[in-house]
Amino acid sequence: MDQSALEREPMDIAAHYRNLLSRRPMDPALESTGDVEPPDLSDPAIEERVRAARAQLHQIVREHLGDRADLHEIADSIAANGGDALRLLRDDDVQVEQQEDLQSGLEAIVRSDGSRPSFLIRNGDVDRTTSPIGDWADTLDTSAELLADAIACVGRIDLPGADQGYQGTGFLIQENLILTNRHVLQAITNSGGQGGWEFRPGATIDFGHEFRARGSVGPRALKSLVFTGSKVIKSGGPVDHTKLDLALIEIEPAPPSAAPSRVLSVDAAVDWAEPELILFTIGYPANPGANYTPTLLERLFQVTFGYKRLAPGRVMKSAITKQAWTMAHDATTLGGNSGSVVLVAGREHIAAGLHYGGRGGEPRENWGHILGLVLDEPDASAPPTTLREQLKKFGVTLLDRHGGGN
Repeated sequence: MDQSALEREPMDIAAHYRNLLSRRPMDPALESTGDVEPPDLSDPAIEERVRAARAQLHQIVREHLGDRADLHEIADSIAANGGDALRLLRDDDVQVEQQEDLQSGLEAIVRSDGSRPSFLIRNGDVDRTTSPIGDWADTLDTSAELLADAIACVGRIDLPGADQGYQGTGFLIQENLILTNRHVLQAITNSGGQGGWEFRPGATIDFGHEFRARGSVGPRALKSLVFTGSKVIKSGGPVDHTKLDLALIEIEPAPPSAAPSRVLSVDAAVDWAEPELILFTIGYPANPGANYTPTLLERLFQVTFGYKRLAPGRVMKSAITKQAWTMAHDATTLGGNSGSVVLVAGREHIAAGLHYGGRGGEPRENWGHILGLVLDEPDASAPPTTLREQLKKFGVTLLDRHGGGN
């Protein structure tokens, strides 16, 4: 599961949710001016938004979640709570600011009315019937070919005996090289001390694990650690954003017949993470664990934890951290997407960021390292080496936003 944090700077929570409810993907006017038309929160508009969300959630339960009565009840609760929260968002900002249950209702309706969907992957493609799609269809159409290649590069890091059978996500940036989080690395190794890093028996990456579709796809054993951030990432407690939560791992070669046809390049640009920029995350949401009270939405989709998903969203201004190498985003990650790739819309062949954590309370925000800003970070070896040096050693392609090498 993700590293998490509960502390935050003061923010206008009501304005945050109005912004989420107002945004439409790929709107040139919004992208160029930053102007946002307020959401329609009239009674008829709220009723229609809630009706549509309820209908789509019930359809998802019928078609994909076993048509279970308890899940239909949760779908009704999400819709009802969301309607109440939307009316208070319109009428009483103070209550929205003060009552976490109202914020939870707003969060759920935003995640279930198509504003911030999360789609299951089936047979290598985005299954648009598995989440309310909202206004994202055109964005997905435009990005479909590059997204299909990127999806194939993302795998689940499995570990026999782990509580959920796996510890996170990784993605290919060279034929035998993956990026993931250091806290994922720590969970799949026996030591990070002077004895070096030893992968636990059975640690592999598998590019399948699709819900009710392909099971195992091209599993490969983890071979050796190439690079990792120099500081230990503590499990539990608030995230320390000053620590580089990144690991570069060499994996065993695939058989010639199963060699990857595509790998992701790495974005060397340092200035791409502008607020409102459209992005995608691809990874394997995890069950948050027994010590965490799941939201209604997480309860609804808990049977799909551990399966590959794609979620669109936008870059947002963080209320938690000002760390330069961290970008915040609002894509739906459910229980957590440790090690997921962050892709910029229109440049989906380039890994722009590495997701490493998120805030557990409302309003949600998620964090990723801007890869271009961590390239020259050293590891803890003697003498130290940088991430850039290791990427070049392995022949990883570094590209800036204009397509040039770096």
